[in-house]
Amino acid sequence: MEKRIALLIDAENTSAKYLDSIFKELQNYGTITYKRMYGDFTAATLSEWNHKALSYAVVPIQQPRYSAAKNAADIMLVIDAMDIMYAKNVDIFCIVSSDSDFTRLVTRLCDEGMEVIGMGKSDASKTLKAACTIYKNLEILYDDSDIMDVTVQKGTEHIQKATDIEKNILPLKEIKRSMIEIVRENENQGNRTNLGGLKSSIQRLYKDFDERNYGYSSMTKLVKELKDFVVTQERTSVYVSLSGSESNQKAVEHFIIETVKKGPIDLGRLGQYIHAQFPDFDVKQYGYSQFGTFVQSIDGIAVESVKDGKNRKCAEFIN
Repeated sequence: MEKRIALLIDAENTSAKYLDSIFKELQNYGTITYKRMYGDFTAATLSEWNHKALSYAVVPIQQPRYSAAKNAADIMLVIDAMDIMYAKNVDIFCIVSSDSDFTRLVTRLCDEGMEVIGMGKSDASKTLKAACTIYKNLEILYDDSDIMDVTVQKGTEHIQKATDIEKNILPLKEIKRSMIEIVRENENQGNRTNLGGLKSSIQRLYKDFDERNYGYSSMTKLVKELKDFVVTQERTSVYVSLSGSESNQKAVEHFIIETVKKGPIDLGRLGQYIHAQFPDFDVKQYGYSQFGTFVQSIDGIAVESVKDGKNRKCAEFIN
């Protein structure tokens, strides 16, 4: 049974041009049962919403501004969201807004076990993004739906916008580091990493993660492009493993064991020996954030602090 979605749009904070992309994206998550947009639709600035929403039967919730300094439409959206939540006839909320004022609403919905898909601009607050189950950048969804037209028509403007978006998303190298850690941990436990499970794990860590943020149309293409992974398909299942990780790590571990067998050695000096022997060595490639932790994980090796006032650590053979 498909999940039911309540779509609530802050029209005063969102451009109507994104509506097609919003509906296209939500098709991947279920059936939209509530379709509402909030704002003062007598205002000239929202006239496009009146026309655009007709094709999707989005119900306009007219809310005039009682004061220039207050946004009554936001309050109306929150009230409706709570009413829908207590009715318990939807599984997912989609809140379309970049306004950080909705952060508490999102956390309240999540407290009740609801999934919340946030959709807004890439420069929305990190707190709002983190509160959502998933956060989608509207600029990316919009470009993804018709990227060729956007590129041809806007030229350098499109390039500038891409640069602005890039400033507000996590660097891909950070995503890659977390992916390596997840796959490495699974391999250490004797488990295989399913591609879908890997993406879900990354989205739990980074709520606004979407492979399209980095120019890839699918997670498979992103993982293959990184070169750090091997992607294997078995019938309908796709698995991810680290590229050459087993042989490389075993070679490094063997070198460390043979070096430490000669006597206790300062971690700094040990690191220099390893880099001389393996110029491309990077401890993060094996899923560790610190060199000492990696050395400590090797059977037969212990890492101890040296009590000489210099805060040094040494590796020694204990077998």
